[in-house]
Amino acid sequence: MIRILLRGDDFGGSLSANQAIAEACQRGLLRNVSVMAPGPYLEQGAMLLSDCKEICFGMHITMNAEWDRAKWKPVLPCEQVPSLIDEQGYFLSHPSLMGNVNLEEAVAETLAQYDRLREVGFPISYVDEHMFFSYCVKGYAEWLDNWCRQEGLVNFHRYFRPLPRADEAAAMEFADPNDLAQIYLSKHMQDIQAAQEGLYTVILHPGLDSGEMRQFGNAELDGADIAAERDAERRMLLDPRLESLYNQYGVTSVRYDELEERS
Repeated sequence: MIRILLRGDDFGGSLSANQAIAEACQRGLLRNVSVMAPGPYLEQGAMLLSDCKEICFGMHITMNAEWDRAKWKPVLPCEQVPSLIDEQGYFLSHPSLMGNVNLEEAVAETLAQYDRLREVGFPISYVDEHMFFSYCVKGYAEWLDNWCRQEGLVNFHRYFRPLPRADEAAAMEFADPNDLAQIYLSKHMQDIQAAQEGLYTVILHPGLDSGEMRQFGNAELDGADIAAERDAERRMLLDPRLESLYNQYGVTSVRYDELEERS
């Protein structure tokens, strides 16, 4: 059997992400949603998914704001976490800039984000990291793992195993080259066929191809491309062929809180 932790990231970060992820939760196979506590649409997201009892919620620990126009600030007052922010009070743009981050400040912000998520009604079962920043903050990964154990939370690092990457050329044989969602679905099918038994993590960022989502760009990534890619991930999750694919290959979409090794 192949088990997949299918995860939707950046919930709360934009209206487009909220709408796309909520749609995928209600109509698709998405069962794990990672929420950004500093996101400007956190409360709106909480209302959208307030009745979704089948969803496992995680804290998408956010310490970076990588886009040029869409930015996030800490949950804590800026004066309490000066090493986490730039001159404008936003999170630093990339983990590579976090070499001088103070561990105590990173811990304090993490705890504040956790409290904020629970305050608006999210029952948090697991934690993960936006942009995998922990390798840049000395001592943070060890603290996070110990804290997760104390709180009874799943640390995504314990189960992070991506699907093997199959030959993209083979995937293209089964997809319309003009339909990005079909291409993604075909690639996913090929990856599953290449996988052995076990537990894998698949991280997606469902969104809408909207003017708002096109603001999510920088010098390296064009906002129009990001919006198109995230909309394609949304459409892939809603495609009934995805469920047929999982049934055909004995794939089960699982929640973090269903993992028997949780304790």
